[in-house]
Amino acid sequence: MNIQAPFGFVTGCHAGDKFMVQATLASIKHFCPGVPICLVVDGNFNVSDLVQAYGVIVLRVSDLPSAEMRQLIGGNYRAKLAAMWEGPFDYFVWLDSDAIVWGDFTAQVRRELDFQIFWSEVSVPADAREIPTWLPHFYFDPEKLRPFDAGFDWRGLPYFCTGTFACRRNAIPFSEWAKLEAWARQVPGLFAWGEMGMLNYAVHSLTQRGAIKSGMADLQHIWGHHGTAELTRDCAGSWHFPENISRPRVAHFCGRKPFLFDRGAYSRPFTIARLAHHRRHHGEFGAWLAVLNEDRRVLAGKLRKQIFRK
Repeated sequence: MNIQAPFGFVTGCHAGDKFMVQATLASIKHFCPGVPICLVVDGNFNVSDLVQAYGVIVLRVSDLPSAEMRQLIGGNYRAKLAAMWEGPFDYFVWLDSDAIVWGDFTAQVRRELDFQIFWSEVSVPADAREIPTWLPHFYFDPEKLRPFDAGFDWRGLPYFCTGTFACRRNAIPFSEWAKLEAWARQVPGLFAWGEMGMLNYAVHSLTQRGAIKSGMADLQHIWGHHGTAELTRDCAGSWHFPENISRPRVAHFCGRKPFLFDRGAYSRPFTIARLAHHRRHHGEFGAWLAVLNEDRRVLAGKLRKQIFRK
């Protein structure tokens, strides 16, 4: 796909999480109405309603020009990478379908960087001597990496959740990614947690080699890590998008998904975004009914899976 704008938002979905990406799109359109949006679609399902509602540019994985790229990305967690190699924006912010824009933070996106990590802290001290157990579990195993990249230093880095970030198109070339995929096939357990470990290594290693310029910004809020106090204050007393956001950023609801039926999950901001989408077509009562029906279908699917496992 040719570049159509210098900057935009990109999100994506499979058929099963289309109902979630509706909230993502509603949040982008509310807080950043002038920024174009690309929707990466993985699967043969209809998104004409989203095109009509939000004017999204559709990038289907099945339409990618490279057979190798289609095979690598299709039907799995790598669909987000399509925007890096074939997206319509020179620079973009990626959001997973369980993330929403929470205020206009675009002024904090540093387009002079090739890759901007949305995270709030350095995860491992620069003088660390032992590999923390969470690093191989969530990202990669430095010991298994050493034969491939002996000069890579895993210490003093911000390890980030890849549900949202900012990136220049082709900041990580497809050839570089294909090399890492080959490493992973050679050594099981080298990279972990979907594409997260591989993308973290790619960004940090390319930065250390001087191939790209990267930086970090506190622009991703994961309630399980950062708590819920700020978000709760922002949306207190209303089921509509707040007029004032204390700290604009991306609110990412990874881990326990933001369903109303899950009492252990924090969901209010995401529910607000879901309601905003459905209010485009229904009144207040109809919007709530649509959200409840979506949750009912998800819960029914979970129950069916549990029954068939027994």
